[in-house]
Amino acid sequence: MAAMIRPGRGTGGSRLSTAAERWRRPGTAGAVALAVLFAGPALPQSRGERIDFLEQRMAVVERQLENQALVEMARQLAALEAEQRRLRGEVEELRHALAAAQGRQRDQYVDLDQRLRSVEERLAAASAAAEASGAEAAYQQALALMKAGRYDEAGVALNQFLASHAGHERAPNAQYWLGEVHYLQREYPAARAAFERVLSEYPEASVAGEARKRLARMTAEKH
Repeated sequence: MAAMIRPGRGTGGSRLSTAAERWRRPGTAGAVALAVLFAGPALPQSRGERIDFLEQRMAVVERQLENQALVEMARQLAALEAEQRRLRGEVEELRHALAAAQGRQRDQYVDLDQRLRSVEERLAAASAAAEASGAEAAYQQALALMKAGRYDEAGVALNQFLASHAGHERAPNAQYWLGEVHYLQREYPAARAAFERVLSEYPEASVAGEARKRLARMTAEKH
């Protein structure tokens, strides 16, 4: 059959030869198309008719191949769109997972912060209680020394209490008893200074009146 369609010298033959050469390349869709092309009915007998017939068949095959290419492109495009939708779904899932993880981390931080605050408050309360207990013990020890007549030691203990716990509720009393210790030891200038300090630093304290009376008595006694 190839001998029957060998082109001659005319323009139609040259055009058909070029197209056939392009379609005859092995491993291409054109090779398959040529097989289909020549598998049809017998060709017309005259050369012109054969050329026209083959050109028509080739045009049909070209349209079929173009349609097949379009179908393949559409299939590939649909596959790409499906993959894109899948990837978008995965991204959305990851975003939700990240947001949830950040929320859990934020909740854990808030819970930890609250627990730390609670512990700090309890520690502060315990420290304050321990300090108050220690201050009270120091004050009572100083009074015990004074009652025992150990005035030098009592004076030292009262001075230490005032130095360490100046803002304690017992501080006005400690200041007053320090004046009494000095008075009992006949250290009148030191006693007067201690009583005057009660009036200057703790004027609203309950012992302020007693300090004032003691100063008046010392003045009357010319001390």
